[in-house]
Amino acid sequence: MYIYKWLKKVKLYYFNNYIYKESFILLKYVLKKNILWIIINMKNYKLNNLELQFLNFLLIRRLKGEPINYIIGKCYFLNFKYKIYFDIFIPRQDSEIMVEYIIYLIKINNFKFILDLGTGCGAIAISIAKIFPKIFVMGVDINYLSINLSKYNSFKLNLKNIFFNKSNWFSYFKKKNNKFDIIVSNPPYINKYYNHYNNNLRFESYISLFSNYNGMKDIIYIILNSYYYLNNYGWLIIEHCFTQVNIINFFFNFRGYYNIFNYKDYNNKFRFTVGQKLIN
Repeated sequence: MYIYKWLKKVKLYYFNNYIYKESFILLKYVLKKNILWIIINMKNYKLNNLELQFLNFLLIRRLKGEPINYIIGKCYFLNFKYKIYFDIFIPRQDSEIMVEYIIYLIKINNFKFILDLGTGCGAIAISIAKIFPKIFVMGVDINYLSINLSKYNSFKLNLKNIFFNKSNWFSYFKKKNNKFDIIVSNPPYINKYYNHYNNNLRFESYISLFSNYNGMKDIIYIILNSYYYLNNYGWLIIEHCFTQVNIINFFFNFRGYYNIFNYKDYNNKFRFTVGQKLIN
């Protein structure tokens, strides 16, 4: 079957323009060719039986709701490519706004020490370390697979200023004297009783997405404890659901943070909150 016939079949049978567009990504992955080559050769390149079977297998996985990033084993964040595994949280585009704010803080304050809590595939920490090669960045996660994957992703970008360690939030630092200028986290913040089996979230890491107390347990813990690990004038930055903004502001204020601000994502909904530690 020629490429164009396979694409035509996909569009005809599934009536989903998004799946049709992602079919080009699957073709790129299976054929190891770029999109331009696929477009130019779609009418004269005939898929062999192995390629066709593999494409159909991957297409079925996608139609069942499995994220395209797990299928092809990679994702992009701030134009950097990362390897991704099943059961590791896929970084979202909205988190890029948070990282852009961190970049701004580092530039105007000359910050040197950054901590990423719950680093996942390392996207946030690695992006910062890549942009600022002279600062120290650390990423921690409770999942050993995440740590190993983050180390691999940083190695592929040849980074020397970033380190990853297994830690249940701050547990790694309890007997150490580490202090940071910025602590950033995209913690689990979805209510654990949310029925995620009816959407694509069922394929992603449960512990990276869901938390107790209406999704607030881990956020509250981070807000209350990060104060001990921040330098004076340092910032805590937390991503969250837009419905949680008021209670998050309460706990930032309760813990004694100053200069508390809420920022919106690409959908114009509040997505992350920042607060500064100030001791006069």
